[in-house]
Amino acid sequence: MLDRGLLIATAYKHFGNDTELLLSNYPLTGPNGLRRMLGEIDPEYFCKAYLTDQFEREFGDYARDILEILTKSVQTNSQEKIAVVAPREHGKSTLSTFAVPTWAALYKKKKFIFFISANGDTAANFLEKTKKALCKIEIVEDFGTQKGTVWNADNICLKNGVWIACTGWKSGIRGINKDSRPDLIILDDLEDKTVIESESLRKKLDDCFRSEIGRLGYYKTDYFYIGTLLSDDSLLARVTKEPSWRTVFYKCVITFPENETLWEEWRKIYRNIYNEDRMDDAYDFYLEHRRELLKGVKILWAGRFPKKKMGYPGSYYNIMLEREAWGEDAFWKEAQNEPRNSKDKKFQNLMFYDEFPEAIKTLKLSIDPSEGKGDSSGYCCGGELNGGYFIKEGKLALHNPYQLMDEVVRFVKDYPEIDEIILESNLFKDLLKDELVKKLIANDCYRTVTHKHAHENKYIRIMQIEPDITGEKVFFNRINVSFNEQVKDYSKTCAHDDAPDALQMLICKLKRPAFIIK
Repeated sequence: MLDRGLLIATAYKHFGNDTELLLSNYPLTGPNGLRRMLGEIDPEYFCKAYLTDQFEREFGDYARDILEILTKSVQTNSQEKIAVVAPREHGKSTLSTFAVPTWAALYKKKKFIFFISANGDTAANFLEKTKKALCKIEIVEDFGTQKGTVWNADNICLKNGVWIACTGWKSGIRGINKDSRPDLIILDDLEDKTVIESESLRKKLDDCFRSEIGRLGYYKTDYFYIGTLLSDDSLLARVTKEPSWRTVFYKCVITFPENETLWEEWRKIYRNIYNEDRMDDAYDFYLEHRRELLKGVKILWAGRFPKKKMGYPGSYYNIMLEREAWGEDAFWKEAQNEPRNSKDKKFQNLMFYDEFPEAIKTLKLSIDPSEGKGDSSGYCCGGELNGGYFIKEGKLALHNPYQLMDEVVRFVKDYPEIDEIILESNLFKDLLKDELVKKLIANDCYRTVTHKHAHENKYIRIMQIEPDITGEKVFFNRINVSFNEQVKDYSKTCAHDDAPDALQMLICKLKRPAFIIK
C-alpha cells in the first residue's frame, strides 16, 4: 500500500520546490515511479515504503547512520570493510543483513551477495527474509517479479541477474560456484555461545576467517561484520582493533543518570519480594522522582519502547527493568558491548536474611559430589518464597561417598521439611543414587532423589543464576561462612566451584519443579 504522505514528504526533503514538477511528470508507483526513485536515494524511505512490517517503530539516529554508512560503501569502487557493533534488540541485523542487501540487490549495486553465519540455518533465515521481501506486492509493482529459476534455501538468482547465497562457516564455506566472486560479504552471528565458550571453536573460526572468508572476495569486495561483543577476546573484538576495518560502535545507554543513589532507592522497592505490589510501587516512585532519576540520561534508541505498548512507559525505565531481569553480566555484555573479563568474580554482593521465613514449609537439598583430588562436596538446602530463594544451610566438606550419604541423612533429620534431594550425577551416575536411597530407607527418612544431568558448560550453567544473585533474589545464611565465601569468589578460572554449582542446582530446581529426571 502506498503511503502518499510519506512519499511527498520525502520528495520535498530531497527536491524542495521541484517536488510539484516531479509529481506532475512521474507516476507515483511502477518501474518509472517516484517511490522507486526515492527508495534509491533515500534508504530510510526504502525501508519504510517497501519493508514496512520490519520497520514499524521510529528510526533512531544510529540506525540512520548505519544505513548511510553501509549504502554508501556498496556504491564505491574500492573495498570497504566495516564492523557494526551494536546492542541486542536494536535492529542491527535487520538493517545490515536484511534492509541493505535487499536495497543493494534491487538497485543492482552489487552482483553477488553472500551471507555467512555460524550455522547454515541462521544464515538461511537471513536469506528467507530477503526472499519474502522480494515477493512483496510493492516491490513487484515497482521492480517486477524477481523470483528467478534458482530460488532455494541456500541460493537465489533475481530476474535482474543478482545472486544471493548463504552458508554457515561451521559446516565449511560453500556456495561459491557462480561466474564471479562475491562483491558483498555479510558476516552476522559468527560467534554464538558455543563458539565463545570453546577454545577449539574460537581457533577454528579465526582460521576460517583469515584463510577462507578473507579469500572469498577480490579487491572490490565489501565486508560487513555485524555483531555484539560477547567476549573481550572474541573475533569481533579483535577485528574492531585492526586498522583495515572501520568500526561503528554503539551502546544502549550513552550516559547514565547523575543520581544513581536515587535509583538504589528504586531498586529496594522493586526487589522487595514481600510486597506483592512492588512493581506498581516502584513505578510510582519513578513517576514521583522522574525528573531527578533521568537527569543526565541519554540512550541510543528511545523508539525501541513504544509508549502505548509498554506496561510501564518510559524508555530508560524499561532498560532498567531489563537490567534487573537479566542481570549485570548480560547488561554490560549485550546492551553496552562491554563484556566483563571472564576472570572477574561474579557474585560479590550477597544478600543475607535475619530470620529464615517461617512461611517456607518445603525445602530441597542439592548436592555436588566431590570428584576427589582435594575437592569438597557442596551441599545447599533451601526453599522459595514469593520469587525469593532462601538458603537454610550451605556446606562444603571433604567427603567420600559413604560420608556423603551420612551427611545427607543428617540434613534430612535436621530439616524434615526437605522433600527432594537433587544429585549431580556426572561422576557416579546411577550408583550413588541407588546407594543413597537404600541409606535413607534404612534410616527411616526416605526422600525422593533425582539426578541433575549437567551436559552444558559449567560456567554457562552457573551464570544462569547471576541475575538472581545480583537482583537480590537469593538470601544467604550468615553462619555458612566458607560456603558463602566460595560463592563470592567464583569466577571462570577459580579453583573450586562446589558451592556455586550446588546453589545453581537448587535454584534451578526451585524455579522449575518439572526438572528432567532419570
